[in-house]
Amino acid sequence: MTPRPPTVRSRFRGAWHWAFSLGVIGSAVLAPAQSASSRAGESLLVCLVSAEAKAEELHRALAETLGRNSTVTLAPKHPDGTLSLAPLRSAHTAVFHRGPGALGTEDAAVLREFLAAGRGVVVLAAARDAWDAVPNFLGEYLGAEPGGRFAAGAPMSVINLYPHPIYAGVERFETQQPMPVWQKIAADAQLIMEGTVGEETAPLAWVRRRSTGRVCHIVPAGAALFSDAAYLQIVAQAVLWTSSRPIPQAQPIVQRTFMPESYPGSFAITFPGGPGVCFDPVRGGINFIWDGDFVDLRPRWLTKQGEPARIFGEVFYRESMWQPWRVGAPGREPVFQFRGYRLTPAGPELHYQVDDREVFETLSASADGRGLERRFRVGAGGGPLWLHLEPQRDSDLTLTGLVRDGDRATLASSAAGAFTIEIRRRPVSALP
Repeated sequence: MTPRPPTVRSRFRGAWHWAFSLGVIGSAVLAPAQSASSRAGESLLVCLVSAEAKAEELHRALAETLGRNSTVTLAPKHPDGTLSLAPLRSAHTAVFHRGPGALGTEDAAVLREFLAAGRGVVVLAAARDAWDAVPNFLGEYLGAEPGGRFAAGAPMSVINLYPHPIYAGVERFETQQPMPVWQKIAADAQLIMEGTVGEETAPLAWVRRRSTGRVCHIVPAGAALFSDAAYLQIVAQAVLWTSSRPIPQAQPIVQRTFMPESYPGSFAITFPGGPGVCFDPVRGGINFIWDGDFVDLRPRWLTKQGEPARIFGEVFYRESMWQPWRVGAPGREPVFQFRGYRLTPAGPELHYQVDDREVFETLSASADGRGLERRFRVGAGGGPLWLHLEPQRDSDLTLTGLVRDGDRATLASSAAGAFTIEIRRRPVSALP
C-alpha cells in the first residue's frame, strides 16, 4: 500500500493577534503610481500576465475574488504566441504567473516602464526562464534567487503564515505541492509565509516596500490552487496590498515581544496600512513609530540568545526619556504601573496608572498610514497631569485638550478629562 503524504498544517505564528471590523503612457514612460488616498473610490485595474495553459482559469477566479470594484484584464497574445503587454499601460497592479515569457521589443519596453513606475507587482511562482526581458528581475526586484527542490520534493508538514494584512480572514493554507528553495533573500524582504519539512524550512512568500513600488512573491501556484478559496483570497489581498488599497478584513495586530531599543515584554502594534508602534510598558510610553505594517518575530525564536524582532521601514518618531508622565509637578518622578490593554473597535486601548491617576490611551492610525492618533481619557487625581515631549526631527505633534509649554504639556485640572495627541510624519521636502 502506498503511504499517504503527511498532513499539511498551516498556522499563524505570533501572539495577541486580533481584529476589529472596519494612466496611459505619455512621453514614452508610464505615469508614476498614485497614492492610496488619491485612488479612493477609483476602480482597481489589474493586469494578469500569464502564458500558462491555466491562465483563463486563474483570470476568472481572481476577477471573482476581487469583486466588482476591480477590473482584471488578461494580457492577450500576439499571432506569434508572445504576450501583448498593452494592458499594463493603464493597470494599477500586475499579477505575473511565472513571468511574461519571451516578449517583442515594444512589449519588453512596456514591461520595464511599468516596473519603473512604482505600480504594484504580485508574482506567483516566479521562473527565471520567464524573465528574459528583465534579466535582473529576480535578484534585484523580486529580492531572491531560485535554487533546487526543497526537501527533495517532499510536501510541507507545516506552513506558517506570519501575521500580515495579506492574510486577513485566512485561517489556513495548505498544499501538497513540492516547492523550490529560494535563497539570497534581500535584507528588506519581509518573509510572511514559511514551509517546514522536518527540521528544514523554506520561504514561501515575502513582500518588499520599495521606492519602485510594492512587490509580493507567492511561491506556491498551479491549477490545483486556482480553485482554492484561501489561496485566491491571499492572492487577491496581495493585489490590494501592492496597490496600497485598503484590505476590507485587515486586522490591526498586537504582539508582545522583545523589540529593538526596548525592555523585554514591549508591544509591537501594527496597523494594516501602517504605521507600526512600539509601546514600552516598563519605560512608560511609545519608544518609536515606523512607517511599516509588519514586524518579524523570527529573530526572537531562531537565535540562541533571542534577538529583538525586526522592523521594516523608517522610524519617524522616537522617545527615550524614563517615565515621561508626571503628576503634580513636572520634575517629580511618578510611580508608573501598566495595567494591561483591551481591544476596541477604535483600536487597542492601553491602561496604565501614573501615581493615583488612571490613564486609558487608545491608538488608531491615520487613513494614509503616515500618522498615529493617541486619544486619552484620564481619571481624577491628586494633581495636574504632565507629559514631557521630546524634540522630533521627522514628525509633527498636534495637541488638543492639553496646554503646551516648550517640551512639556499639561492637563491642569485634577478632575477627570480627555485629550488627544496626533503624530504625523513630515514630508521629506519639509525635513531640515
